[in-house]
Amino acid sequence: MTSRKRIENSEPWRAVGRIESGQSITDIALSFGVHHSVISRLWKQFQTTQTVVRRPLGGHPRVTNPEKDRYIAIVAKRNRRAISTRVTSMVTASIGEAISAATVRQRLHMNRLYARVPRVCVPLSVQPRGARLKWCREHGNWTVSDWGNATFTDESIFAL
Repeated sequence: MTSRKRIENSEPWRAVGRIESGQSITDIALSFGVHHSVISRLWKQFQTTQTVVRRPLGGHPRVTNPEKDRYIAIVAKRNRRAISTRVTSMVTASIGEAISAATVRQRLHMNRLYARVPRVCVPLSVQPRGARLKWCREHGNWTVSDWGNATFTDESIFAL
């Protein structure tokens, strides 16, 4: 899906002026880098309302403000293994307002916090990674009989 390009706040009046001066809608759209339907809708709006002010967008108002959004992220980071419903109950108890688990998940995704299983191992630094690569290259051409003679241990002491 392609992203839409919006006209900047000062440009609608320039577009209307160019239409009134006789320039075609298609040429204006090309110069602004938008689809011709954008300029056409802008012109229709100007003809009916005599203004080109962007209409307010619809939708439900946000339940949280930026401060509460930060608090949701902090609670999730402090309790890394808590699921979103648990984070929701913790946040609701502390701020005294009901917030849905979907809202909490959306705010966590905005902060790039996702439901993932924590990594078990510690990532290797450069030196051990190089040692492993060297060992693999040295043993890369071994046959099945060569591997049959190898003994792998965890360096524990044991007696036979």
